[in-house]
Amino acid sequence: MRVLIVDDSRAIRGHLSMMMRSLGWQTEEADNGVNALRRLRSDQDFDLTLMDVNMPEMDGVECAMRVRKELPDLDMKLMMVSTESDFSLIAKVLSQGADEFLIKPFTRGNMLGKLRLLELPFIT
Repeated sequence: MRVLIVDDSRAIRGHLSMMMRSLGWQTEEADNGVNALRRLRSDQDFDLTLMDVNMPEMDGVECAMRVRKELPDLDMKLMMVSTESDFSLIAKVLSQGADEFLIKPFTRGNMLGKLRLLELPFIT
């Protein structure tokens, strides 16, 4: 299973990568929505994308919308991972193509719960 981790913070990308590798996933990273979209256009073999909402160049909301519009055959779950907790933003993101939303800070248990909801595999 492969996951693309998209966040402008190197520390957050590192934390998410370490967590996902501990759950049995192969990880790759992008630092903003532009680079994530470029990566997904050239490599559609990801099972999951974990994406921050607030990033420079292209935010996660626009990136999610464009991924779903431009790559309609991409069979991948998209989970937003953000400090934002405003219900209207979460509703907007989910309506734009995200499958789930995880609020930072979160625990390993929170991530496991979201992976279960998305019916994605993991090791414990």
